Amino acid sequence: MLLAVARMTRPLVATLLASLVAACSGPKPDIPSEAEAASFAQSVAAIARRQARDDSIAAPGARSILLTHERTTPSAVVLLHGLTDSPRQFERLARLLFGDGDNVYVPRLPQHGLRGEDARALGALTAQQLRVAADSIVKEAGGLGRQITVIGLSMGGAVSAWIAQQEDVERAVLIAPAIEPGRVPAMLDRPLIGLADRLPRMTRRSPPDSARPDREVGFNTRAAAEVLELGSSVLALASRTAPRARSITVLVNANDRTVRETAAEQLARRWKQHGADVSVYELPDSLRLPHNIIDPIGAHIDPDIVLNLLRELAAGRDPPSGVVRPLPVR
Repeated sequence: MLLAVARMTRPLVATLLASLVAACSGPKPDIPSEAEAASFAQSVAAIARRQARDDSIAAPGARSILLTHERTTPSAVVLLHGLTDSPRQFERLARLLFGDGDNVYVPRLPQHGLRGEDARALGALTAQQLRVAADSIVKEAGGLGRQITVIGLSMGGAVSAWIAQQEDVERAVLIAPAIEPGRVPAMLDRPLIGLADRLPRMTRRSPPDSARPDREVGFNTRAAAEVLELGSSVLALASRTAPRARSITVLVNANDRTVRETAAEQLARRWKQHGADVSVYELPDSLRLPHNIIDPIGAHIDPDIVLNLLRELAAGRDPPSGVVRPLPVR
């Protein structure tokens, strides 16, 4: 009888052991460690200090944006706006990425979105301010995600390029980065940048946009020159050293006349020569997209197409077929 019981017990014990192993080896809940919790709290506190400064000087809608799931997430995304714009430029994309499970941070960049100011205020912007801001923004975002992705448009693309070169981030996505200006012969780029940086500040003013007080309507030559100076410095660094970002995507726009597409491609090639993981995609001319593809005025395509494209690039996935074409990097 004892032998019979033993025979009946063996399968039961084996089943219980198998269940125990499966329970131990199965997926575990994503519970942040104490270190992650502390790092997340530090990031939130640092960004709250930035937002408090914004509240004292920024126009309505220009405040830095932070969307969190109240804990460190596997991935966090930093979005960097363009010249004369503000964090509000990326608000729709920020909410989409937040809905995908990411913590999202959209900081206000220096001299932008100032209360009661116009494009004249941008004349105080310097390339060094943007470098310092880039470094501090990456530190502030450090506790938001186990991996950090940085996405920037135009001026924000140049800042993202600096971060890709200098900072340990998982991914950088550069959208029409301001590396060199468009519409001028390449041989004149450096003389024009140097001249604009030394001439008196030239500002083209436009009537304020009552619907978007966070934007500096108009243009400032000194500010543009400083942004291009930053882009040029990254291009020079890329000829000597490898980028620190683990993956880089460059998105260019064939219809863009504001910045030179070939300069962004040259930057990608220099990074690739150092063995970096770099991809380049081009929005075709047929889409007729302006330089600002994030919140374009009078665009000929549904803005959601661009937003969904950027969601895929932010996640490190291949972009939807038919929207962009890959360009060789060699």
